[in-house]
Amino acid sequence: MLSEWIKRLSPLHRDRERKLTQAGMRVSLSIRRYKNVSKEIQEEIRNNGFAEFLIYDRGAEDEHH
Repeated sequence: MLSEWIKRLSPLHRDRERKLTQAGMRVSLSIRRYKNVSKEIQEEIRNNGFAEFLIYDRGAEDEHH
């Protein structure tokens, strides 16, 4: 218990936690941007009328081995 308290007060530990938090926020932002761009692209494909000619690959989640 004392070691946990010391770790929390340690500048190095606080710096690592801050960097981890920042990295998590960057990942969340990147995922959000990707989803928005993906939706925009899908809408543009539908608007151009050639969506029916495209073959979509949904990736590993749809693979059947």
